Amino acid sequence: MKLGFIGENSLESVEKDCVFAREHGFEGLEYNYWGGFRDLTEETVSKTRAMHEKHGLRACMLGLWGWNHLAPDAAARKESHEMLRRAIDYARILHADVVVTGAGDLPNEAPGRKVAEFLKVFRPFFHRAEKAGLQLAFYALHGGSFLDSIEAFERVWEHLPDLKMKFDPANWQHHGDDYLDVVRRYGNKIGHVHIKEHLTHRGQLASQPAAGMGDIEWGKVMAFLYEHDYRGWLSFEPHGAQWSRGALRERMLILSKKYLSQFLM
Repeated sequence: MKLGFIGENSLESVEKDCVFAREHGFEGLEYNYWGGFRDLTEETVSKTRAMHEKHGLRACMLGLWGWNHLAPDAAARKESHEMLRRAIDYARILHADVVVTGAGDLPNEAPGRKVAEFLKVFRPFFHRAEKAGLQLAFYALHGGSFLDSIEAFERVWEHLPDLKMKFDPANWQHHGDDYLDVVRRYGNKIGHVHIKEHLTHRGQLASQPAAGMGDIEWGKVMAFLYEHDYRGWLSFEPHGAQWSRGALRERMLILSKKYLSQFLM
């Protein structure tokens, strides 16, 4: 397993994150985009890769969030597909290992109808990613995707058993699911892992500090990842109002790496 973290997207921030990553022993950075992905240029992507190479780093992942690839509206679907094609192409330029996106959704349609449309829509994207040497993985539970439960993933796995999931234990816990059961049963389906901590107090999410300072049982998560021979990225996600910026962001990354490293060979 390799350690990285979610970087910030401006070129100035990329340079700072590269210096920080190199100084503290991280191997890679990942980048995530929502609607602003429209404005990302190939020139910026190429400059980002050059910074990685300068500092001896890799791109963990490129994420495309919030686009509905199954949109009923033809114009919205067309733009979404163009963004996904571009994401795959940009990830290839970055030399990233994984592209993470949502499955999209068909509101008010039956689950079987959604799965059938997903299989039809994504066939060329799987082919495009394979030709680029990339793996597609799908985020769960939020962001306009019909993959909003383990049951939804199971319906797709009946047709595509090798489909990969982006796994975030804190998201599953916050959704009210047994995240350990997910990784125990389906660790072989995981293509990318986010490390984000949740600290609850009096029944409410109170903070999202460094890994090991909250409620997620990371040792057990790691045990199941090892049992499934997961060899991908563990990518730390600075999140929340306090631990996602400034000095606490850096402390979150350093302390999370220090904590998780006890489970790495």
